[in-house]
Amino acid sequence: MCEEDKKLKFQEKPRISDLQKETNFIKYTELLVPFSKQYAVFIAVCDTPCGNWFSARHSKQLLKLGLKVDLFRKYRFSFAAVIYQGNVLFESISTSTSESVEHSFPLEDLECNLKSASFDVSSDSLKNRSEAEIKINGRDYAVGGRGLNFVVFDPTNEILIDSVRFDTYEPTIQCFRNFQIPDLMKYRIEHPDISIICFVLPGFPKVNISENEKFIVENEINVLNLHKFLDSDMFTLNSCFTKDEIIEVITAPKAFYDIYGTRRFEDVSGSCLNISNGYRVTKGQPREYKRTVYLVGGCSVFGIGAADGGTIASALQKLLNDYEPEQKFIVQNYGYNLTGGADRPSEQVRVLYSLPVKPNDIVLFQAFRGIDASYHSFNFGYSFQRPHEYGDIFFDKSHYGESGYRVIAQKMFDGLKEQNFFEQTARLEISEFPAIPPEPVNTSKYKGISEEELAQLEEYKRSLRELSVSQRAANMKNGAVVMNCNPFTLGHQYLVEQAASQTDHLYVFVVQEDKSEFPFNERLKLVKEGTAHLKNVTVISSGRFIISTLTFEEYFNKSKIQSREIDTSLDITLFAKEIAPCLNICKRFAGEEPFDNITRQYNETMRRILPQYGIDFVEIPRKTTFGDMPISASYVRKLLKDHKFDDIALIVPKTTLEYLAAKSLNKSATT
Repeated sequence: MCEEDKKLKFQEKPRISDLQKETNFIKYTELLVPFSKQYAVFIAVCDTPCGNWFSARHSKQLLKLGLKVDLFRKYRFSFAAVIYQGNVLFESISTSTSESVEHSFPLEDLECNLKSASFDVSSDSLKNRSEAEIKINGRDYAVGGRGLNFVVFDPTNEILIDSVRFDTYEPTIQCFRNFQIPDLMKYRIEHPDISIICFVLPGFPKVNISENEKFIVENEINVLNLHKFLDSDMFTLNSCFTKDEIIEVITAPKAFYDIYGTRRFEDVSGSCLNISNGYRVTKGQPREYKRTVYLVGGCSVFGIGAADGGTIASALQKLLNDYEPEQKFIVQNYGYNLTGGADRPSEQVRVLYSLPVKPNDIVLFQAFRGIDASYHSFNFGYSFQRPHEYGDIFFDKSHYGESGYRVIAQKMFDGLKEQNFFEQTARLEISEFPAIPPEPVNTSKYKGISEEELAQLEEYKRSLRELSVSQRAANMKNGAVVMNCNPFTLGHQYLVEQAASQTDHLYVFVVQEDKSEFPFNERLKLVKEGTAHLKNVTVISSGRFIISTLTFEEYFNKSKIQSREIDTSLDITLFAKEIAPCLNICKRFAGEEPFDNITRQYNETMRRILPQYGIDFVEIPRKTTFGDMPISASYVRKLLKDHKFDDIALIVPKTTLEYLAAKSLNKSATT
């Protein structure tokens, strides 16, 4: 090998930091090949090695490590392996989905223990059926949770190189690493007036199973292969739904992470399954309430396999309405569907911190690996072991039908009553829409914005939340329009009228920056007067964070840069992440822009970015006047210079006309 080739080979040698930063499964396992020749690589499977997104290509990549077992389509088998200095020291896959793989061995001076347990592995504790352990000298280094767990370790120096998990159920096989998160104890200390109750859901029967349950076991029925069994008489959901409805209630809605790392769903409008404001709809919620019960957990909490009215949340809401009406409870469903919630306590804690809690609220938090005795808890783990009187309540080994959800809700209600959680600790005034506490801003996402400016943003957001609460609009589907109105025209008025007709409440943000011909206070007044006939419209200042010199400086120099391509993503991202949630804005409206290239680019960026945060972008055709010309504020200003008030009267409201006439008169008097 020539010196140049040696130099190139040296440059291509991966660094430890490369491995620790990699999140793509294929690239990560490619990096593992050279590391496995120098260090020890431990692999342990939890729940299943392969899910929706694990392909033959992913399995072949693992074989490049020297492994012999092809994990493709090995659904819910246990598997573990150890590779050290290029040699496979141990590799084993279970002979069935109900067996675990365990191995203890010395490595150099280390005592190592591996355990892989798939979802179906029996255990003396139903709350701990699936797990992955990679213990070195008694310490478990596995991230833990569903999928493939890897630990890269240097036995010579006894140093952990990397620990990572790839969830093969997640799109793109999502990567997870351990990180510091607030735990339940910290949350409880910070929220002493909130009741937190952990619960474990019932497990599938192990003995004396019914014919239906036997059918589920023998055919290995799960949500991935459910479509094959829809015509079977043994399929328990048949009596409740049509085929299309079954597909609807077992299909995961599209999800996204908001700025705070909390998973939310895109809104869905269906016959059985509906998502509103990022979370599943709970039926029977009272319009007025004092206390909230938050349900936080995995796909069974979400209500997979049930219509909106058949979820745990809806069943619990009905019980509270019927038997504790004076408490005025509202139940909110913060469950996740097919997203690995059962393996992700860190994500659930982030959800916990996102809840808009107030004194005397109750949080029901799903536990998966046992319950700390220091917490209030409901353990329903053995509730569905036979014999029982509930009939057939499972449609696969891990999900219930609506009858099962009703039983769980009843047990929750009974537990709350028995443990006196219906007793209030403080006198509460009735409130339809409680204020949402301020949330921290991720400063790393907003380049060019100082800490002082971020503090101003938080103050602006606080004022918006207070406005939302005062108007009792927090649970409505609200819209927004941003306008400069230099001056306010019939075109602006038409846009506001159209937008207001499509939302529960419309917020009109008037650009506050004083870089226009007409001062902000006068523009704001004209907009308020020109929209006074619309009862569901509120006109407010845009502050410093919507179309300002801080976020979109090019807007105020549009005439000179029409040929340029601009980046308006900061302005729109700030609106979507920070401002819209304060007022529960689900739609943003804008007028079509036939002439102005800068505004047209701004509209296109809204069309691209807003839906990523669950906000619809609606572009409304411009109102036209004589000659089918769109009405524009720039044309009004041109007419004003020529004192053509008869023409101006055709394209502005009466209030604007009177203002312009008075302003023109005053100007003439001073000159």
